[in-house]
Amino acid sequence: MKLINIYINVDKSFEKKAQYVFSTFAKILGIKCQFFTKITKEPIHIYYGVKTKDEYPIHIFHGPHVSDFFQEHEDYPDKDVNLVKYKMTYIPFLFSRKGNILRFTANSIRIRKDIIASAFYFLSCWQEYTCKKEISPSSPYDFKSSIQYKFNFTEIATVDRYCELLEDILVRTFQEFVRSNIWPEGKKFAVSLSHNIEYWNFWTKAYLKQFNQERKEHPNGKYFRTLFKMLKHRIDKKFFYEPSAFIKKIIRKEKQLRTTSTFFILTKNDFPDLRRNYFGDEYIFQQLVKLLKDKSVNLFGSKEAGFQYHFLPPEMDKLTGFTANGFRVRYLNLNYQHLFSTLEKGNVKYDSSIGFNEHIGYRAGISYPFNPYKIDEDRPFNLLEIPIIAMDNSLMKQNDGNLKRAEKKIYRLIRSSRLHRSHISLSWHTHHFDSIDFPKWNKLYWKLLVFLKRNSAWLCSLDKMYNYWQNK
Repeated sequence: MKLINIYINVDKSFEKKAQYVFSTFAKILGIKCQFFTKITKEPIHIYYGVKTKDEYPIHIFHGPHVSDFFQEHEDYPDKDVNLVKYKMTYIPFLFSRKGNILRFTANSIRIRKDIIASAFYFLSCWQEYTCKKEISPSSPYDFKSSIQYKFNFTEIATVDRYCELLEDILVRTFQEFVRSNIWPEGKKFAVSLSHNIEYWNFWTKAYLKQFNQERKEHPNGKYFRTLFKMLKHRIDKKFFYEPSAFIKKIIRKEKQLRTTSTFFILTKNDFPDLRRNYFGDEYIFQQLVKLLKDKSVNLFGSKEAGFQYHFLPPEMDKLTGFTANGFRVRYLNLNYQHLFSTLEKGNVKYDSSIGFNEHIGYRAGISYPFNPYKIDEDRPFNLLEIPIIAMDNSLMKQNDGNLKRAEKKIYRLIRSSRLHRSHISLSWHTHHFDSIDFPKWNKLYWKLLVFLKRNSAWLCSLDKMYNYWQNK
């Protein structure tokens, strides 16, 4: 069963939004949807809309005030968030009645929660759209004001769960509907890999001198332990440190594991921290070309480039020596509508910025690639978002640098991705592969990749994920 007929009987202002959510679900499930907004002679498989006495195989509840809500510029009230247990996990439903998720009649299964409006709320990052505080390059969205943080489901992909619920009902209702394997090569789940090149040379002479002076004035831990670490650090940075070694190591070891990753490069050259202005150095540029000319390379854009279009071309055009298809904004500091309007205008094919800088998890409630939504024109943006779900910096901030806690959380997220046959993205900054200064974080990345390979994960670069999803 590859074609699903869906009757959408809602206010006209919400029709396109409902179709967008169903199309997002259909892409994940590998099916096609045919939409009807009037009564038809065609057999209807799913009915979504206002209350009706007519019987259809699957009914999805539609909240009576949904269309009014999305016409206004208000956020969803916390008191109306409805947490319900589904497959051993409490997930949030919005615009919905309280009580059980399902009700059965003689001829149909009714989903008593508005999974379509709930999904749109998360996919559009509506809570950021309605944020009272202006979101700008110097004033990022406050993670702690998010519904995910308030109700402690940051690490639960809510939109994935809504889609999974719909899939379960399709399997129950139609014998001819068969679950299809989403990922290539028979793999159980997918992992996209990327690396941010924040610095080419993290340990410049000037920074090394400053660092050592600070260590002398404010030693950490026990005296002799600190002294030994400083000595080891000085020897390494003076005699063995080579900036390109981290990238070479990543390429070599990932090749051994039969995978590739994507590298995000900074091209802006007027950062206050001079270590970030590496792309303007001709020698470093030639090194990057030599190392990455055949690799997946994208723009690690400045915060300004993600907000206003005229900042984007000067940064993107510098990557003409590479095949740059994608974008990621620094610090994941973005205004959703501004970011995707800017990237769409710049003909960027995909982005990977939708994630929380302070916490691992699902900023848009989804793990899979998806098309963001342009609210003022009531249509999907013409580019793909590959969410960033687990970044090393986010892990560090969330767990106050405690590696053991961070390791438990990332393994739990990976196991959840495997269980739900979904997608997870891992992003590690290249300077965190320093075996002297970040030995445990360096080892954790390789440990994770080995674990993923053993657990039947499809490991790929963001370019490969983009091409696969577009042709799926």
